[in-house]
Amino acid sequence: MALWGDLCRLAISIDGPWHLMGDFNAVLRQHERSGGSSNACIRGDNAFKDFVNRCQLMDIGYNGSPFTWRRGSVFERLDRSLASYEWRIMFPDAFLTHLNPLKSDHAPILLKLLATGHRRRGSKPFRFEAAWLTHESFPAFLQQEWNTHQDWNNRIDHNVKSLLEWKSTTSILLFHQQHRNTPR
Repeated sequence: MALWGDLCRLAISIDGPWHLMGDFNAVLRQHERSGGSSNACIRGDNAFKDFVNRCQLMDIGYNGSPFTWRRGSVFERLDRSLASYEWRIMFPDAFLTHLNPLKSDHAPILLKLLATGHRRRGSKPFRFEAAWLTHESFPAFLQQEWNTHQDWNNRIDHNVKSLLEWKSTTSILLFHQQHRNTPR
């Protein structure tokens, strides 16, 4: 299978996290096939397994039906999401969902990502409070924090964490400051 060799050469040339998703037209494990001949497509499946192993990819798993393809009484999991170790570190909460098939013999798949440091289920979303702008130390604090990191994403992540820490130490002062300025 020339495709797997070409993809493996490409994988070796990539320095950093990477991810593949889609219809691979092969299964990794025997339980990913139901019905039909037990010897069906074994050569293609073995080439695919070798590719996944040589490139050190991992299947990120799934939610939903165990199969993504159907023809008659044959069911297989042909569609999947494969990732490098570095990619999984970057997106530890990523998960794939096998959706219900529409008009195709393949079920659509949906990948949801949550990058490290972003909101997890159950946590409160970050909210900027306009009252912070009235606090005398806020402009200097923000200027110092904003200039800490060069990369935009790191800058935003760092500033959210710093603002939450700043908020926890100054929110009482803000409340009292606003309360004193409110006419009675």
